[in-house]
Amino acid sequence: MIEFKTYVSSFKTNYVWFDILIAGGQLSVFPRHRMKENHGCKALFYNWRFKIFGYNGFDPNHVPRKHYIIITNKSHSIWAHPGSKRHRAIANLKEIESSIKLTYPTISTEVIEWHSIPFKTQIEKLLNTTILITPCGGVSLIIPMLPRGAHAIVMDYYATTSGPGYNAGESGAMEGAFLNHISHVQKQYYQVYGRSDYEFYYPGATDSREQASIIVNMTRLQLLIDKALEEMQP
Repeated sequence: MIEFKTYVSSFKTNYVWFDILIAGGQLSVFPRHRMKENHGCKALFYNWRFKIFGYNGFDPNHVPRKHYIIITNKSHSIWAHPGSKRHRAIANLKEIESSIKLTYPTISTEVIEWHSIPFKTQIEKLLNTTILITPCGGVSLIIPMLPRGAHAIVMDYYATTSGPGYNAGESGAMEGAFLNHISHVQKQYYQVYGRSDYEFYYPGATDSREQASIIVNMTRLQLLIDKALEEMQP
């Protein structure tokens, strides 16, 4: 692996032609006409962000001086199946929390149920977060409140039906098209490859988007965390 700048500078020409160029990000931002409502709206998204910070007395340009990892505990959802304890959550949350604290003992790590704390406290915590680990879905829409340069690791889900940017049988990113417009935060998507990566809530469930939670592999997650820490080095 080589950095783009280093690679390009190795050529003694003003321009470099690539036969194939793969652009990072959730690809549904490019071809899908269904995503057109996001196009040209970046200024509105950031105006919304700045107004929320200003109204609550926070500096939207604040940059944390030390690392802080937050893991979202999605323990409540109005969309949850009756009798289910979770809805598109991290199934092995306690295991992941313990592993992260053991692997990164010098970094403060906290698990948060966002609905259980005041809105102003939510903003304060997010503005001091350098790595956010969160399920996809509505709860991931807190990502715009992260500080500049922060990283968000978002859990995908296993798609049983096609969606914007992915087909049935692939790893699906629910808010990827929107999050592409939140350019001050680096996004990494924890992909879900098959049946061993999620668990259903109840017998007979078939929809892995609405009726399942993600089983996170710590080895794979650690690669994403390490990459985030590497990119945030001064």
